[in-house]
Amino acid sequence: MHRYFNCIAHNSSEGQLLIGDEQTALFDCGMAFCADETIQNVKNALKGRTLDYIFMTHTHYDHIGALPFLKKIWPGARIVTCAAGAAVLQKDTPRRVIRELSIGAGKTHGGKHEFDYSDDVFKADIIVSEGDNISLGGISVTVLETPGHTRDSLCYFIRELELLILNETPGVLMPDGSMYPCYLTSYSDTINSIEKCRNVPYKFLALAHRGIAKKEDADGYFDKALATNSECRDFILDMKDKNYSEDKMLGMFYEKYGSEVLLTFQPKEAFLANARATITCTLKI
Repeated sequence: MHRYFNCIAHNSSEGQLLIGDEQTALFDCGMAFCADETIQNVKNALKGRTLDYIFMTHTHYDHIGALPFLKKIWPGARIVTCAAGAAVLQKDTPRRVIRELSIGAGKTHGGKHEFDYSDDVFKADIIVSEGDNISLGGISVTVLETPGHTRDSLCYFIRELELLILNETPGVLMPDGSMYPCYLTSYSDTINSIEKCRNVPYKFLALAHRGIAKKEDADGYFDKALATNSECRDFILDMKDKNYSEDKMLGMFYEKYGSEVLLTFQPKEAFLANARATITCTLKI
């Protein structure tokens, strides 16, 4: 696919580039600790062109932590997110968490972990909602609101390429073929978002942290996503029925999902924070 490039610099990071006839767009920009490598990958793909947009799939540090460094190189790149994402970016606590987790990830992966930037760079330039289109010239980006992983999660459909760019709401497909459930704010929203994505007339899927999916990964992807999330919900509700404490639930969740493969993508601290959120929102069902 000559218009779409995987610029991911580390398997825990993100960054996928779409090149239109007139403008270019990066979908997420990845981790701060490997920002230099991401920037170089983007430059190689751009071949002298500039970067016009950075579309956010959501506002987690592993997807947007490198934003201050990309903005130094391409200060005119416009940040695109939904209203919920724009609100998150203006809050002190998420900005602090992005910085703290970025430092931790840098130490974990032996990369850069001292960052000198202003948090004011984390702000939206363009706020989009369901069905909005942004043209890049010859191809356009259509917005799909897909909450579940976060309230601000967005997917993007490139109709001309029959390409659906996913976030983590359906789950994250691991290299071994297993899928990790990632709903943090709502199980029901997640199921609705998966069904919405499944009904998009796509031919190709771009997966979170992976790039374009191989045929064997794309076939049955959404069936696997529905089954994975349903199993996770049932697992948590079963622990509730057994009157397990929250700490015991968290420990058992870690035993079930905290594989060595997964922990190469996500530090244990971030895994446990997400696991706690998944358990909490499930228990509200």
